[in-house]
Amino acid sequence: MAGPPPPPGSYPYGYPPPPGSFAYVPAPVMMPMYPPPPMEPVPPPPQPTYVTNYIYQQPPPNPAVPETEPVKFVDSADVIDWVSTNAINASTLSHKAFVGGKEGWDGSPLWVIRAHHNGEFIPGKLAIKHRSAYVPHAGKEVPVHNFEVLCAPAHLLRWIPGSHGQVPVGAIPAGNTHTGEPLYIARARQDKSITPGKVHPSHGCCYISFGGKEIAHKNYEVLCKIDP
Repeated sequence: MAGPPPPPGSYPYGYPPPPGSFAYVPAPVMMPMYPPPPMEPVPPPPQPTYVTNYIYQQPPPNPAVPETEPVKFVDSADVIDWVSTNAINASTLSHKAFVGGKEGWDGSPLWVIRAHHNGEFIPGKLAIKHRSAYVPHAGKEVPVHNFEVLCAPAHLLRWIPGSHGQVPVGAIPAGNTHTGEPLYIARARQDKSITPGKVHPSHGCCYISFGGKEIAHKNYEVLCKIDP
């Protein structure tokens, strides 16, 4: 039969180990270790909701702007031209010659011209239909065969009244006397004609060639440039 249990604090089972024997030491028991289960990610806290009654709209895209040429303003002085010709070939300038008047007896056009004569450069007329050109000089209607035709757009020029040798602002100097005095383009009425001629300021009048003569007029019209 088993005896009573050894008193507390005594060697196991109450008996000391016999001499020359080994002591019994209880071995530790290894318990298996398991990794902890993975933690599920914690979702972020919900963002607060804001309520507004304003509707944001995206601005419309800018429409493409086509490139355009800059606008250019042309000075009237740049489009006035004097073209050298003669009575036979002058008709080739019909598309750009400036018409300054008309013949009284048949209504045919008179162009503005200028020509050299006796050391002067004199404005005058060309009867293009009749191939005849004239300048007024020294009391006579002088025929000329080589001359220059005024070529310019009509909307850049204007006839403005003048008198007694005076000319308005913008008057076109188209020639000169042998002393260097400028002569301007003018026209006057004579026997139903409107005839281009010259303003001679120091003489206080305009001269036209008509009926073989140089005829003076105190009142006349002066051809002037205007701004475009």
